[in-house]
Amino acid sequence: MKKHYTYDSDYTLHFDSILNSNGKVRFIDHSSGKESTIGITVDDQDFKYRVWQEFPSIIADLIDLAVAIQASDRLVLQHLHQEQRHIFVVLPVRHPELLNTSIFHAKLENLLEWTTGSRWSFDFQKRTTLDRTIEKQQILPIVPEGCEVALWSGGLDALAGLYTRLQASDTEPFMLFGTGSNHNTHDLQQKVFKALNPYFPNRLNLCRVPIHFSDSKQHRKNKISRARGVVFTLLGSACAYLMGQKELFVYENGIGAINLPYRKSAVGLDHTRSVHPLTLIMVSDIVSELLGQEFRIKNPFLFWTKAQMCKALAEDDRNNLVSLTVSCDSPHRKKQIFQCGYCSSCLLRRQAIAASNMNDQTRYVVLHGEKPAGDPSLYLQNMLEQVTMLKKLLNNSTNPNLQWQNLTKRFLELEDIVDQSSESENLLPFQMQQRLIQLYQTYLSEWDAVEPQISVGMLDQENNHQISDQRLVTVQSS
Repeated sequence: MKKHYTYDSDYTLHFDSILNSNGKVRFIDHSSGKESTIGITVDDQDFKYRVWQEFPSIIADLIDLAVAIQASDRLVLQHLHQEQRHIFVVLPVRHPELLNTSIFHAKLENLLEWTTGSRWSFDFQKRTTLDRTIEKQQILPIVPEGCEVALWSGGLDALAGLYTRLQASDTEPFMLFGTGSNHNTHDLQQKVFKALNPYFPNRLNLCRVPIHFSDSKQHRKNKISRARGVVFTLLGSACAYLMGQKELFVYENGIGAINLPYRKSAVGLDHTRSVHPLTLIMVSDIVSELLGQEFRIKNPFLFWTKAQMCKALAEDDRNNLVSLTVSCDSPHRKKQIFQCGYCSSCLLRRQAIAASNMNDQTRYVVLHGEKPAGDPSLYLQNMLEQVTMLKKLLNNSTNPNLQWQNLTKRFLELEDIVDQSSESENLLPFQMQQRLIQLYQTYLSEWDAVEPQISVGMLDQENNHQISDQRLVTVQSS
């Protein structure tokens, strides 16, 4: 099956074979008629840490697909209120007969439209370039079998989730997988890993597969990245498979994962779905389709708040580890990196640390730096508006059925989550409904306990918190 969508697409990205060096993508903006060529490479040498002796070619294709999505998401400029864009990707792969099936196309394109708000089309062509170095190497296993493989971002949820899982078992080893396209991300992942490692000797392994761009300075970077979670989970799935696992773990609190919108019109580009339960199911299906066997991506903390995830760190007084993590959507960089302290991700972080009774040693601009130029209270006002709304929905009745009806009248997407993921969570639908109700009730009680502490210095006491539906804030993954 071969597709030719260039004539009606807004952007075409024509990739050369994805290589360890000197890779290229030709980027065409059809609205302006402009073309540019950007260098792109993947450093997958850390995949030598695996239990498979040979490197399966379908896994190499999975890596190439993730890299192509990352590049496309970075290069295609998107705006919050624009019309839907159509992105056409041409990519050489080793198994076009598998990736060009109508079933795979439908699953992949539906996933990307769900997560990015744009339409995507693909033409997978036969790769003729020689394999990358890692594909040619046969190795003896150099990591222990039975590792739990988990995504490793350098964020607080990743640390708190891993710390909790480590404490639940005295011996189980872990393989942490990280990726990204800038040095700050790589340094952060390494720094947090090194700080944690001495507490759990001989149990932690780190594998990272960075993606590098070159010749891209003249090309404006898309600041509204929505495919990042897809790229991370696809590459993490490759890592898990190479480790002999049929599961990849994502450590993310349920509030951030589900990420209920703050306003009714928050859809598409202005509402991140990086590790949403339905996103994890859709990526799982894509990987399973390629591998020809069931593969699942699991979030064991779907029904936990961020504060609950931090409990193990708090009990062991690991404030030093928490302060190393970064949650901020846009860290400020001068002589040192400050997290802003007022974006939705920072606020959820601050709320969780406060509710965990930890001493927050993080440096925040809003608390420790120069006063922000704009109004830093907007994000907090939106979060508190949502808290107020959730209280009204859940406190009208003590009957769980009525509570669920009230909740889903306002947030219909919760019904979809239960319908599509209760089975994978090994729960009956009514059991999952109750778990989600409890999640939000716990979240509300945490805010009741710490709201004055978080609000101090940020909110005008006379502010009535009436937020326009046109304002935008979402809880980001961190």
